[in-house]
Amino acid sequence: MHTILAIIVPIFSMIALGYAAARVGLLSEAVGDGLAHFVFVIAVPVLLFRTLATMSFGDANPVLLWLSYFSGVAITWTLGTLAIGKFAKADHRTGVIAGISSSFANTVFVAIPTLQRAFGDAGLEPLLIIISIHLPVMMIASTLLIERAAALDVAVGAEIAREPVPLMRTLQRMARNLLTNPIVVGILTGVCWHGLGLPLTGALDEVTRLLGGTAGGLALFSLGMSLTRYGLRGDIIASSLIALLSLIVMPLCVWLFARELGLPPLWLKGAVLTAAAPAGINAYLFATYFKAGEKLAATTILISTVASVVTLSLWLKILGV
Repeated sequence: MHTILAIIVPIFSMIALGYAAARVGLLSEAVGDGLAHFVFVIAVPVLLFRTLATMSFGDANPVLLWLSYFSGVAITWTLGTLAIGKFAKADHRTGVIAGISSSFANTVFVAIPTLQRAFGDAGLEPLLIIISIHLPVMMIASTLLIERAAALDVAVGAEIAREPVPLMRTLQRMARNLLTNPIVVGILTGVCWHGLGLPLTGALDEVTRLLGGTAGGLALFSLGMSLTRYGLRGDIIASSLIALLSLIVMPLCVWLFARELGLPPLWLKGAVLTAAAPAGINAYLFATYFKAGEKLAATTILISTVASVVTLSLWLKILGV
């Protein structure tokens, strides 16, 4: 229990400090946005580059890790979509947003600092393997499914704030966003650096160490600041149900698949803790862009982030950390 507290307390203390700083007006919303932008554009890509450039994955098979994780994603996403359709009688687009909210984990702002504190830099290995395809897979699936849902809503006469975008334009926009995404750039650069066998020494080693070292703390602090904009604005019962899927059902599915496929212990723990991270802000970004499920996504982010204090502690105990 002492080990779990040593991991969890600093993480959520940083989130709480960020929230308090924003709530009392010590730091403005613009500062929070700036910190989050720095983390996303500089700190995390540099951390990913440095870790991938210097890490050896051994003989373990990343395909089994991907299969374990994304099988959990598929199940949880489906359950989230079905649950909102059945209990909230939501339209198709909101159903997709519910699926995204239940399965698009906050890998950058929560999973990275959690795994770093629990296992050191070695704990980032399974997370980096997941992240290497996580963003492209989730963005492509989210975009295609929500565009299909928009077409279905039109077909059944639902009101919609925007017309469905042609598929080719959607794919072009998605490809452009992925290729210019700082995290994707960091991953690709690190993989190329490692593949070419280039050393990471001298000033470059020190600069990447210093920049990458800021990722965890600033990510948590900026996440706390951002929570001031996510109030309890939607159906709390529906959002709580989606948060439950995100925090309990998804990591449970990943844990069962990982055990069945015989993943190495560190990879199993890393995959489960990544899946156990609260809902990421990507769900809210999709919701605001497609004008559907904004309140559901925002409330789910807030509830799941607060509740993950307990659930992450529970998963750390189950995993024997």
